[in-house]
Amino acid sequence: MRTIDTFIQKIAQKPIFHKEFFAKMHTFKELEYIDVEDLQTLRLLGLPIIKYNNYAFTLETALLPIQKARFCIVDIETNGSKPSENQIIEIGAVMVENGKEIGQFSSLVKTDILPDSITQLTGITLEDLHDAPSLNSVLEAFRLFIKDAVFVAHNVNFDYYFISYALEKAGFGPLLNRKLCTIELAKKCIEAPKYGLSALSEFLEIPFENHHRALCDAQAAKAVFFKSLENIPSEICNVEALIAFTKPAQMKKKKKEKPQESLPLFKVKDTSP
Repeated sequence: MRTIDTFIQKIAQKPIFHKEFFAKMHTFKELEYIDVEDLQTLRLLGLPIIKYNNYAFTLETALLPIQKARFCIVDIETNGSKPSENQIIEIGAVMVENGKEIGQFSSLVKTDILPDSITQLTGITLEDLHDAPSLNSVLEAFRLFIKDAVFVAHNVNFDYYFISYALEKAGFGPLLNRKLCTIELAKKCIEAPKYGLSALSEFLEIPFENHHRALCDAQAAKAVFFKSLENIPSEICNVEALIAFTKPAQMKKKKKEKPQESLPLFKVKDTSP
């Protein structure tokens, strides 16, 4: 976890004074070339920052009911496992809101390097990627698609940080979106023998034709996400409470230290226009 993620998590739990927020944001290397005092710019990077009152900020996700939130279920294919050495070759994403799919994103990405092992795994060939859009153009389009939605993926850290690294390298700034892992959510909500995407899809009888193709995997993760939401406790009513629910060890520690401040911390309010 990045240092900035730890800071954002603290804001999700408790509002922060404006002056303290801006002072801290200026210290993060990832934001060195970002105008951190422009809230609209921060929201373009994915941070759902809003004014809590005249003196403090909070995250919209701490106030937003799950039904009104936008969740972007994402999957990527890459030509290797290391963001610093390898490249994304496909991004697939599904946007959902109020239990419905409201948009899709899917694109291959041009590259001249594709190991045979990746072709065997994904079915993607160099020929398929020859006329694909450049990485920068795909990343820019994806940034506009996801906006400040919650980033959801099966084994979320791999997809999230791979994309964030690529965005930073391209000069677009890091991902600051809140994130949620469908593996961890499923473990809390579904009793299954295994929690890999393929195994869960088979267990839940989710149609799954093209494993290791980005949009197909994103669609399967969406189905797992919806199925998990059917089984969350009734007290989990806002987005931050849902994110915290997937991290039982952290929630338990928080309750022990300050049981009176267990999530959700905020009254739910309607933030729709």
